Amino acid sequence: MPQGSRPEYRVQVEKNVPAKMRDGMTLYADVYRPDAEGRFPVLLMRLPYGKEMITDFGDQDYFAARGYVVIIQDGRGRFTSEGEFYPLIDEAQDGYDTVEWAATLPYANGQVGTLGQSYLGATQYLLAPTRPPHLRCAFPVSAASDFHQSWVYHT
Repeated sequence: MPQGSRPEYRVQVEKNVPAKMRDGMTLYADVYRPDAEGRFPVLLMRLPYGKEMITDFGDQDYFAARGYVVIIQDGRGRFTSEGEFYPLIDEAQDGYDTVEWAATLPYANGQVGTLGQSYLGATQYLLAPTRPPHLRCAFPVSAASDFHQSWVYHT
């Protein structure tokens, strides 16, 4: 059976990296990246659950060790980030601003992809129509496509 790719890099972690949104709010992210010179593609996850919670799954270390910058951001009004949290309301605008911010980081190569499940997938559905210039792909998993029917009405 194939073993898959092997880690090529040690992982460097930066906690609570600030990203300024267009309305002046600051959202904070943890950044996992290859501990090496060069510029790498970015994988972005934006969530309301607390960026510390998502690290239990271990994907950030897997991808960073294989040449990706992984950014896990607390959404507006959640945990370390500023502002008020209103589910789904600010995700499109904040997602756009975060993609463009991530693309300009000194260790990023300008190509940003998004990934995540459930609410993290919904943030991608809301982001996509805004068409950030540096967004190259999205990988939403198990996310509701009809927010009223799947979330508001049933939950």
